[in-house]
Amino acid sequence: MNADMGEMALAENTIEIVPGLFVAGMAANAAMGAHRMGPVFGGMLLSGKIAAEKIHTLLIED
Repeated sequence: MNADMGEMALAENTIEIVPGLFVAGMAANAAMGAHRMGPVFGGMLLSGKIAAEKIHTLLIED
């Protein structure tokens, strides 16, 4: 368990892993092999917000 590294990794790992499929929160860290133990609720909210912004940008560009 490493809360600091897990929190930082959430924002970095919130990405589109294949066209049309985004991962956020614990799924993002699991998909990228990062720490899954430690991130707290605030990090999950931030990850969701980042994913929503990326999806919104993708929809606007198309």
